Amino acid sequence: MDNSNRDREVFDFEEWDVEKIIQQYRAREEEEVQPERTIPLEPVQPVYQPPAQSERTSVPAQRRRTQDAASRNRRKKKSRVNWRGWAIVIGGAILILALLIGLISLIVHAVSGSDEPDGAAKTADVSEATEETLSPEERLPDILQRADFVAAGYDYDAAIAILQEFGADWQSQPELAAANDRYLAEKAKLVRYEDTTQITHIFFHSLIVDTDRAFDGDSKENGYNQYMATVTEFNRILDELYKRNFVLVRIHDIVKVEKDENGKDVFKQGDIYLPPGKQPIVISQDDVNYYEYMVDGDGDRFPDAGGDGFANRIVIGEDGYPTCEYYTADGQKVLGDYDLAPILEHFVRAHPDFSYHGARGILALTGYEGVFGYKTHPQWKDILGEEAYHEEVQKAMDVTQCLKDHGWEIACHSYAHFGYGYNSAEDILADVNKWEDQVQPIVGDSDIFIYPYGSDIAGIEKYEGAKYEAMYQAGYRFFCNVDGSTPYWVQIHDDYVRQGRRNIDGYRMFWGPELLDDLFDVDEIWDKARPETVPSIV
Repeated sequence: MDNSNRDREVFDFEEWDVEKIIQQYRAREEEEVQPERTIPLEPVQPVYQPPAQSERTSVPAQRRRTQDAASRNRRKKKSRVNWRGWAIVIGGAILILALLIGLISLIVHAVSGSDEPDGAAKTADVSEATEETLSPEERLPDILQRADFVAAGYDYDAAIAILQEFGADWQSQPELAAANDRYLAEKAKLVRYEDTTQITHIFFHSLIVDTDRAFDGDSKENGYNQYMATVTEFNRILDELYKRNFVLVRIHDIVKVEKDENGKDVFKQGDIYLPPGKQPIVISQDDVNYYEYMVDGDGDRFPDAGGDGFANRIVIGEDGYPTCEYYTADGQKVLGDYDLAPILEHFVRAHPDFSYHGARGILALTGYEGVFGYKTHPQWKDILGEEAYHEEVQKAMDVTQCLKDHGWEIACHSYAHFGYGYNSAEDILADVNKWEDQVQPIVGDSDIFIYPYGSDIAGIEKYEGAKYEAMYQAGYRFFCNVDGSTPYWVQIHDDYVRQGRRNIDGYRMFWGPELLDDLFDVDEIWDKARPETVPSIV
């Protein structure tokens, strides 16, 4: 499929003119129009403070009043001193009694494991205290639950390690011993996947949530119809892949590193052990940036109800898992499963046997318009201001860590989204450097490169030359192009791996459904909310 001019013709993927934008914002400020819309923060509740010392009677003042009174009536002095002494004794006794009562209350509360704490901070303290005071027997159900989940993903050694968290006598517990035996029996059934060069890799772009807004007849409708899948289609695809015994693996699982005869590290076929009949699959998503053309309807460069029905950023949900922010057609900002990452995340949590050793997918990012929906391009510092800009960067970093903690991998999709195959080595080096300067500090190192438009720097021949050196020196070892003509295409060389990816979108499903028969039946996947015809690209 020729994607060389796809995005340039249908969408504007060029870097935006920040100076022009800044001028526009300044002009709007002069007209007393707000230049930006930011999501209001929740009000911070004031923390209770005891009255300041100045509001109380100071010790020197008490002493002065006592001395003045003593000079006027010395016969009362002794009475006053005795009274204060008794007050001190009584007060001390009350304080000791209160401390004893408090200590007893804390002990009782910790032992009982009360489910009704008085506040958020107290909840955290009680939870930690309860966790620390739980006996191994009380922790056993949680240990078993976590171990079973990991074992469902075929990582039986890791599951057994979780069982051992019980303590040195873990094997004396009948439930743990039975689980250990069960894991070992299941592990014995696994077989090594014979040829890791025969692993398919499918990819998507941002998923369409609201088909009415995406397919509304404007100039972007055809592009969405050609290059995107809908949420409905993606959910159906996951169900079908699961039924057909596909299992998610990481692209890194395809190979392992060994020493050659000269002691040099080289790539060899990896060791993937699955039950008989299971098939490894890699899934990735391109342009996980949530570009403005998809989410901004009024031209102010911020997401709104006038967008085209896509999620507008990845955020961390209350449960600690990645989710998506999305504006409904009536302007409500909601969180939920509105793109590939949270949908796949929930699917794996419900079907842990769909994920090999906790694998998820690859999220490929450009840099010229920020990452994960956040305004992280350096020039946004001038628009948002220093503090707001750094908040955006920090949120993007937090999302990155959340994704990695849950098994996701991050890939470079170039900085400026241009074709590496038809640009010079100097241009490629400059683009790679921009990624390292502006994106890498936010999302961390990556050794995966996914070519924009599938535009590879070579044909099937082995990589060599200045283009490859620029990318290799930047640390890339896994290179992914686009090849939808075969179920799989993988090259394993000593120093790099190359894999072809199959596009799952309206164009492929409409013009080449037979090429997807090994994955699913297009007639069962097709979202009838699409326009009846998908325009041809050629």
